[in-house]
Amino acid sequence: MRQLSCCCRQLRNPVASFDISRIPNFTKYSAVKPINEDLAPHVCETMKAFPSRSKHVNQQHYYHNWDVLIKSYAQRKPHPMSLTQLAQYYDDSTKLTKQKIINSGKFVKEELAIRMAQKLKLLQQLPFCVVNNFHFVQVYESYYNIFERFRKFPQIRTLEDNSKFAEFSTSILRDFNTLNLPHLVMGALECTVLDLYPQDKMDELLSDLMRARISRRLIVEEHVSITQNYLSGKKENKLVLGDIFQQCSAKDYIIDASQLCQKFIRDMYFDNIALPELIIDGEVNLKFYFLPIHLRYLLYEILRNAYEATMKEYIRRGLQKPEAITVTVIENSQSFLFRISDRAGGFPYNDRNIWSFGKSKEKARESLANFHKLPGLQTVSIYDQLESDLAVPSVNKPYLNTSLDPIDHSSLTGQEFKFEKPLMKLLERSHRYKLGVGLAMCKVYADYWNGDLALHSIQGYGTDVVLKLGNLMNNVSKLQLDRV
Repeated sequence: MRQLSCCCRQLRNPVASFDISRIPNFTKYSAVKPINEDLAPHVCETMKAFPSRSKHVNQQHYYHNWDVLIKSYAQRKPHPMSLTQLAQYYDDSTKLTKQKIINSGKFVKEELAIRMAQKLKLLQQLPFCVVNNFHFVQVYESYYNIFERFRKFPQIRTLEDNSKFAEFSTSILRDFNTLNLPHLVMGALECTVLDLYPQDKMDELLSDLMRARISRRLIVEEHVSITQNYLSGKKENKLVLGDIFQQCSAKDYIIDASQLCQKFIRDMYFDNIALPELIIDGEVNLKFYFLPIHLRYLLYEILRNAYEATMKEYIRRGLQKPEAITVTVIENSQSFLFRISDRAGGFPYNDRNIWSFGKSKEKARESLANFHKLPGLQTVSIYDQLESDLAVPSVNKPYLNTSLDPIDHSSLTGQEFKFEKPLMKLLERSHRYKLGVGLAMCKVYADYWNGDLALHSIQGYGTDVVLKLGNLMNNVSKLQLDRV
């Protein structure tokens, strides 16, 4: 009885009781901004099956998704394509005719909807804890946004319809969807840190999604290119690969990449620091057809690693000058090889980790922290974009306009389209943001172009990185899906 009485007194004492419904004070955990608001809405939001602000993923999403995407578009198979078909559209002649342009537009409209449906279905089959990751949600929402916009675009029957479609397609390459690439990588890094998905399966997933992304962009850009040519009065396509491919000088692109690397090193240290000598040997005068932006990205990422490692070894050993970096160009009938050799002491990681996006948890955390510092990626959400679009008439938002209203042909003639280049944004980042995924991405791009990326390192001496790119002229008629 005494114990019961004592307990009753303690329960009646408001000081001794503990109010579990009171929200804890979290301000001591944040040195930047105290949290003075109710946390319940934020906690509830993370536990919902669909984002509250989503335009496409909502209470009705299951039924729409089942009837439209799963039972219709996802049942169709995407078409393997060749470079000749992209440039000429199922016609052996090089002449650009009105009907050929219209047929190309019809094909691209349906093909993009089918390809987006296939990748949406792939994402839907992932564990919920993966696809519900903030970054994968952004990609999923963006993919559904693209799928719906291509699906709902009116039928293309006239040249005017196709011109509108070309402008509409170009806008998709410039809007929020340009952030899909970094969001994919950040989502993979977060899943690695949290052990949400096996690393080998995550690398396979990212490789699949990236190759598909390259193919979709090529299909759209090639169609816009031949539309532009026809409207500009160019009635014949003399280039087998189309205008988006150009004849590239190996020496010029190597020098251009080395100059970007030198700027990177000066920003990292100081302007007058001694720089490694660049030696180019082998087939120095090699010229070949390739996609310029991809060649620039591949050479820069590989050379930047060589420059950075060489400078660190130069400083560590107190040498009089940095060791030279040698690029050897090799050509055969099937492919082109670039061997980048340095004497920077060798590569410290094992082969399995080199080609992985996540690597170890420690490396994934470092990469993720630097991704978070890149401007725009953490402050912009696709839901903000969609909400702002709803408040503005679609006539001022060309990427939302799916009607066939009259357009101004001046945007399609007399100038080249300026596609947004997410890869260039990554190249232009500050040296402070070491992302740790350059080699993994380069291997995906090399694989897409029927090539490969290999690394040979001797501890205490140096490293050779061999980039192989397939000769596109040998594959102009080869039908492939998500690979040239």
